[in-house]
Amino acid sequence: MTLLVPSDLYNRWFSTPVSTPHIDVDYAIMNQLMQKLPKGYVFPDPVSIEIMYSKD
Repeated sequence: MTLLVPSDLYNRWFSTPVSTPHIDVDYAIMNQLMQKLPKGYVFPDPVSIEIMYSKD
């Protein structure tokens, strides 16, 4: 059985979270993915954001 949960539970993965309460995700799959990500993972990471917005 698939347990669907609100995607907002995983907003901490994003530098700029966007609420999408109308989207549900598979709880088991998302938790498996979460276990494989490094602690404190954020996308895009702060270094990449700095590079993208630098004016050099």
